[in-house]
Amino acid sequence: MSHRGTLRHDRASAAALFVAFLALYLATLTRVHTFDALSYVTSVERKPWSELFHPHHLAYGPLGAAMLVVGQALGYQGGAALPMQLVNAIAGAAGVALFYLVARTATGRSDPAAAAALLLGASYAYWYYAVEIEVYTFATLFLIICMALMARPGPWNARRCMALGLAQGGAVLFHQTNVLLSIPIALIALANAWRATTGREPAVPRQRWSTVTGRWTYYAGALALAVGLPYMYVMLVISNFRTVEAMLAWLTEYARTGWWGSPFTLTTLAHLGTGLADSMAQPGGAWFWLTLGFIVLWAWSGRATWERGNTSDEHRRALHPHLPWLIVWLITYGIFFAWWEPDNIEFWIASLPPALLLLALALSRAQRWGPPIWSVLAIAAAMLWINAGAINRRGDPATDLQRLVARELAARSTPADLLIVPDGLLELYLPYYEQHENFLSLNQALFDNSGSWEAACAAIHDRIDTVQHAGAAVLIAAEALRPPPRLLARHHLDQQRIDACFARYRDTLIGLDLPPPLPAYVRLPAAMELATANGWTFRTDARGWRGANIATQRFDGGWRFIPQVDPWLSSPLLNLDTRRVAAIEIRMAHTVQARDAQLFYAGTDGAITEEHSVRWELAATTETVTYTIDLRNAPGWSGTVTRLRIDPIGTGDGGEIRVEQVRLIPAADDPARDGAAPTAQPMTAAHRFDTIIAAISGPFGPGWNE
Repeated sequence: MSHRGTLRHDRASAAALFVAFLALYLATLTRVHTFDALSYVTSVERKPWSELFHPHHLAYGPLGAAMLVVGQALGYQGGAALPMQLVNAIAGAAGVALFYLVARTATGRSDPAAAAALLLGASYAYWYYAVEIEVYTFATLFLIICMALMARPGPWNARRCMALGLAQGGAVLFHQTNVLLSIPIALIALANAWRATTGREPAVPRQRWSTVTGRWTYYAGALALAVGLPYMYVMLVISNFRTVEAMLAWLTEYARTGWWGSPFTLTTLAHLGTGLADSMAQPGGAWFWLTLGFIVLWAWSGRATWERGNTSDEHRRALHPHLPWLIVWLITYGIFFAWWEPDNIEFWIASLPPALLLLALALSRAQRWGPPIWSVLAIAAAMLWINAGAINRRGDPATDLQRLVARELAARSTPADLLIVPDGLLELYLPYYEQHENFLSLNQALFDNSGSWEAACAAIHDRIDTVQHAGAAVLIAAEALRPPPRLLARHHLDQQRIDACFARYRDTLIGLDLPPPLPAYVRLPAAMELATANGWTFRTDARGWRGANIATQRFDGGWRFIPQVDPWLSSPLLNLDTRRVAAIEIRMAHTVQARDAQLFYAGTDGAITEEHSVRWELAATTETVTYTIDLRNAPGWSGTVTRLRIDPIGTGDGGEIRVEQVRLIPAADDPARDGAAPTAQPMTAAHRFDTIIAAISGPFGPGWNE
């Protein structure tokens, strides 16, 4: 076949691969998304474009916004997820087609190129992120473009060097870690300089060192401009950073969290094996790698068979220049990601193209369409079958445990209720799928407070107090009360400190009955649940009440404080039907001389007025007294009451007040009397402890959502 005919055949084959894999990826678009994927989607949908620049993958947020705008211009009316998945699928199919051409050029044959390209497109990691909303597919596409330039025969002129710098710049803009590619490129540059200055570069006269190094400055300059200009624009113009320290803090945000990177141990090796195996197939990835390794040895050591017109010596000389930089590429990325996060398949995608190109080079030593080629094609077919099932299972919302949890929690809560989780997808599943925006994770609380658990715990208390004062409930994951070891180790915490933070709520926790196999949750009841049950007992915290004009408050046998001028205690937001409440009981003690106490009750307008209040006199004793305030004929006690306010005295005189309990007495004809209606009773300490321990020790205990 002529050169032109071969070129047409190669392009047709690449086009066929593009169409086939695009159809495959579009048919398997996932409907279950990763944490990062939902982060991108919610950012694109909710944030202005100026806030879409993430320091570690600068280009992906703006790309997603652009795709949404294009989709809307074409009449699309949905969210950002589908346009972002479509562009990822296109990039994934384009990467497979381009990789075929790279392998075809490097090997001089179509059969090993086709086998390697099929393996790439069918590999689990590459396939999954081509149907997901993630940065890695686009970053890998740019890496394959770099590979095409690195593997292309011919001299390294200024234009080729510049193109390589721009292509790597694209890879870096989609994921910062692709600066690592500079290491194998530096090896190519040194080898090129040595060959050119010693006269060993084919068909190129001997050159000066300055000439060769000057040529590679085009690469460095193009890379610096492609990466530097966008970053400088975002830092100086968009983010308005004015100090080097602020810029470095933004650029190295993830590196300083302590979440990434760990010493090399046997655990590291185990995680590395898991990551590499899963990047190829789920399940069975390790067996596929071992089989491919055996085929490489078989092909490499076998007797080469060439078509007429080729010689083995010439072919071997064409292959040799690629081996060093491919191996250095794998070593560079492998060492870094083995340290960074060895079990995460998304990071091993960047190593698949060089690994599979090495495979193609080995296959090119075997007989054309011989047994090694067919063996690899059989493996590719098996991977397609296995990974199709795995991707369909992972992308099925009906079996997505996190989606089920989010749905059940939303059904058992109101939009005002607070959900506390350790970390994970629920932080984004709830707002994205269930429109439940009120949530907090231990992970986020620590991140917002620079890793200080004391400050994070105070922020959690403040958030719970705000929600309870608004009358809403608080749902707490059992894993937030007893986080998995991974989370404790990440933030240098121990269980005792977690227990101390949540100790004040133990007496009020009740179980949330979620159907199996969903993990356990507990909840702090809403204000109306407490109001219509046993009221508020102030043993360890204020239960959503708030005090004003009081000093040195503490909880010890009740809510103790020193009243100041016009002290008062305000209840959570309520929705009381006054016809159902006959009286209110307030159990308290005092050491003050004043005796004037007053109870206010606000209507739907929230106003606190004298016309809606009752006065009474405190007993002249320091002992605890239960005051029963009859409300049946109280002025203004009608309709709906939304807030209670207790003024224990008019003005403090240095003595202390201790409020132990506030309880509503139902009317005689109230159907909820004697606990007939609401049944939100606090569980006993033993029952609560057993429930939580059983939940977090079972099959869906710590780490179930990793």
